Amino acid sequence: MDRSDKSCNPAADLTDDLVVEILSRLPVKSVCRFKCVSWHWRGLITHRDHRKKLPQSLSGFFRGITPRLGDMLTVSDFVSISGAEEQPVSDPSLSFLIGYTTIVPKDCCNGLLFLHCRKVSPSPKYEFDYVVCNPATEKWLILPSSDRKTQVYVSRLGFDPAVSSHFHLFSMLEDVEGYITGVDIYSSKVGSWSHSENGWGDDVALYERSVFLNGMLHFISLDSTIVAVDREGKSWRTIPLLDTMGAENIWNLNAAFIGQSQGRLHYLNVRERDASTLSVWILENYQSGEWNFKYNISTSQLLGHKGLINGGQYTLIAIHPECSLIFYIMRGGDVLMSYDMDHGEVRPICSLRIKLYGSCPYLPYVPLFTQSLANHDYI
Repeated sequence: MDRSDKSCNPAADLTDDLVVEILSRLPVKSVCRFKCVSWHWRGLITHRDHRKKLPQSLSGFFRGITPRLGDMLTVSDFVSISGAEEQPVSDPSLSFLIGYTTIVPKDCCNGLLFLHCRKVSPSPKYEFDYVVCNPATEKWLILPSSDRKTQVYVSRLGFDPAVSSHFHLFSMLEDVEGYITGVDIYSSKVGSWSHSENGWGDDVALYERSVFLNGMLHFISLDSTIVAVDREGKSWRTIPLLDTMGAENIWNLNAAFIGQSQGRLHYLNVRERDASTLSVWILENYQSGEWNFKYNISTSQLLGHKGLINGGQYTLIAIHPECSLIFYIMRGGDVLMSYDMDHGEVRPICSLRIKLYGSCPYLPYVPLFTQSLANHDYI
């Protein structure tokens, strides 16, 4: 390369190791933009060895699927939104989890995946393990059994590698009427379960969708508040919603939707009186509980039709953790779509190998290439 070329491109003098070292100090949005500098830089950023050092963005969604309608068998599947050269998951079926007939992804948090795994057994009795794994490294861990499995409403994972290499599993417990009585929390640091009684008050019931943020697990309650509990089960918080944010039809399980993007809690809802509008709110001040209205999205923008109800004719599945994108699928459809809330742009992402059946969750997955599941014997 001659002197004039180098003066136009100062980065040409940088070694690949130095480029990767510089990129490792940037936020994930900047790293994604630098993929467009050149094919060489794109190759550096997507190289598996370099990805261990670089911040990662959303690469796709885990889900449980039945290969044929009516099958009893459920297997793990992965829907990629990355380029083919990145291969974020080499084994979408998670076949490295040996000894199981059924593998059902239940939750995903910052690169770790929580699963219900049915054991291979000659007994007709349904026996399963709680398993946490890192799909990028294929390391996995079987959790000890909790004494209150029969009381569990839903179990969710809490993990933030920027804070700790340890994870927590929250099992929310309910009574016969469906009200929360407390939580069992497994700590990978301690290697055991602890129990805490409900600190939200009486008669609290939850939607299943949750968000782990700021060290707390958040749910939407059926009486239209956000409720949260911390990793130790000691701090229980209730965040009120504004009057215009509440779900009017609590029996529509998708009338309200919670997610996180760019470090802030997002709340989306559809009012029964105007099913053609999806409203988006952001918790601008986490400490004070200050909500700000951000967007009104017409379903005609999303799908070209008015009056389509979330959870009826289409299903929201996620908010992008780094930018203002929402992901959704038409009910029974075979195309994953995205909508850019800042620019009003709709884009088909990919065709789905198997259509969306029922209420199978799509779990947003951000790869974690560093070692995790600290202080445990890997399987």
